[in-house]
Amino acid sequence: MSRRASKDANHDEIVEHFELLGCSVAELHNAGLPGWPDTVVGCIGVNHLVEIKNPATAYGRRGLNPNQQHFSRDWRGEKVWAVCSTDEATALVQNWRSNAANKRGSE
Repeated sequence: MSRRASKDANHDEIVEHFELLGCSVAELHNAGLPGWPDTVVGCIGVNHLVEIKNPATAYGRRGLNPNQQHFSRDWRGEKVWAVCSTDEATALVQNWRSNAANKRGSE
């Protein structure tokens, strides 16, 4: 039996922010798979797994829980990213876009 995951208090704000930055977001916090990240964020043709953490709670400040750590360790796709704020989401999107531009420029 899977447990219905709850969203962090900052979840909706961060999802909305990713969308304002031009990303698409699929929410997965209710997928029922242990350790599966909260969202898939589509940005410039790439899907990124993103875990949202809330630094206002002790649970959020502890970082990835054991299930999330195992998933992140065993996942053979792109790394799992974690964000705690809209500022971190902005920095992450800027990083993804910069890396994509650098790859295009080196081809």
